[in-house]
Amino acid sequence: MATGRTSMSGTETVSRPARLDFTDGGGIVPKFMKPLTINPDPTIQGRVGEMLESRLYGRGVKRVRMLQTHTSWVFLTGDYAYKVKKPVNFGFLDYTTLSARRFFCHEEFRLNQQLSPDIYIAVEPICDVRGRLRLGGKGQPIDYCLKMRQLPQSALMTEQLRRNRVTFEHIDAITQAVVRFHTQAERGRQVAQYGSSEIIRLNWDENFAQTMEFRGRTITRPGFAEVKRRVESFIVANRSLFRRRREGGFVRRCHGDLHSKNIFIVQSDKSGRSDVYVFDCIEFNPRFSCSDVAAEVAFMAMDLEFSGRRDLASYFVERYLVLSGDEGMLRLLDFYKCYRAYVRGKVTSFVLNDPGVAKAEKAAAADAARRYFRLSLHYARLLEAEPRLVVMFGLPGTGKTHVAHGLAGRIDAFHLQSDSIRKQLLGIPVGQKRPHAYGKGIYSGDISRRTYDEMFRRAELFLRNGQSVVLDATFLQSESRDAARSLAQRVAVPVLFVMADCPEPTVHSRLRRRMAKAGFSDADLEVYRSMKRRFSPPRSGRGIIRVDTRQPLRRILEEIERALLRR
Repeated sequence: MATGRTSMSGTETVSRPARLDFTDGGGIVPKFMKPLTINPDPTIQGRVGEMLESRLYGRGVKRVRMLQTHTSWVFLTGDYAYKVKKPVNFGFLDYTTLSARRFFCHEEFRLNQQLSPDIYIAVEPICDVRGRLRLGGKGQPIDYCLKMRQLPQSALMTEQLRRNRVTFEHIDAITQAVVRFHTQAERGRQVAQYGSSEIIRLNWDENFAQTMEFRGRTITRPGFAEVKRRVESFIVANRSLFRRRREGGFVRRCHGDLHSKNIFIVQSDKSGRSDVYVFDCIEFNPRFSCSDVAAEVAFMAMDLEFSGRRDLASYFVERYLVLSGDEGMLRLLDFYKCYRAYVRGKVTSFVLNDPGVAKAEKAAAADAARRYFRLSLHYARLLEAEPRLVVMFGLPGTGKTHVAHGLAGRIDAFHLQSDSIRKQLLGIPVGQKRPHAYGKGIYSGDISRRTYDEMFRRAELFLRNGQSVVLDATFLQSESRDAARSLAQRVAVPVLFVMADCPEPTVHSRLRRRMAKAGFSDADLEVYRSMKRRFSPPRSGRGIIRVDTRQPLRRILEEIERALLRR
């Protein structure tokens, strides 16, 4: 169902006031937060029970369910959801007048139509006709609602992540939608002010002020102090970068709340093709929706990493970079990841002060908040970390991609995989099999050269912007390894070459299993044998190690990390 922040159920317990400012763009507030004012303007408040009558929604509707949050009621009819804004004023959001609710309904419709026109259908008046409510038609409007297509909760990306069903093709579709949206997004002087170093510092100052009480509860006192010190230092050192981003038009009216709870992945036909819907743009406060596009990309990437999918996060950033051409965002990526993780830790911590929340729910919230704050501290430390380059190479089936994936997560590096880049260059879905003999088709010499050139180009871009990189390719010939070494010298970063190795029977077994499922690589036994004949093994020496990939991954990664410390 297309409800986004309206996906909670049950009534809200209001017991004491709290004036808070929410800078994550999600409009997420504690359940105990009390509105500043409630206006006596015409509204369905007091007549919510009538909205549960099936007659309002036409034939075929037999049962209506209601969900609500602090800002809205949502009425679910089976095929459609009807979202009505509550007449409340929280300071950062003011829906108290009928004209305001009408305006913000149309704003929400306008903004979200750009991303999900198939979900957002219309804004309809709720009229009083001779004492009875009616949707649309003639009569005196007393409120307005957004009519939306209702989708199952099982299609939410959060649920799909939990079931390990989110694919790289889904990330491709999400990235394309976000890039299109950002390209068309409103920009200009009024929007750009929200990307100034002064506003950014203000947002952080509020975060620190609002989380002081949680020191020793969900964030350690040393962790709080370290994030604060590193963030403040970064803002001061990068004022000119924030200014260039504003002047370059990269501060725009964005989605404002881009994460997996606001994305649906719906399988649309028997072929397995899926439709992706990004929804629930913030319409009510420009301070929450206007930001550097890098902050929005960082939110999605942080959310995926929090869910344990560093591979999807890395791919999302890589694809956004390729499709948007926004190379400058990389320098700010860890900073905004730190910000998004800190805010999620903050708003999750607020649950601990809610008297209406059960003890078990508070314990779960505290655990989640601690994880967010630890992640924020991790990103803060990356702000001053030196980038590194690891070249993972070897024949197909030797396990290099498995190791590269694990290593990228371990050292916080971008995993650039030649098989993925090869298919991106050719416009082939990354999970689609296209087997060819070595030297032919997608494995032709020309395409392989283009693939390596593009992989090196992306790697240099990431490295120059402070991001570590793991290159993952066969690197059959010494010339390609020399090119990687030259890249490291150009950008002045340490490089480690790691050769994946294992006995041939193990390779054969792995390749047979791999060909039975979707994946980036199309190399089969024939390709393996052809490549083996052409493989030029490296000489032993400083900066090169060989790992037996039959070992447990943890042991392999520890061996590589020890070698990195020696570089």
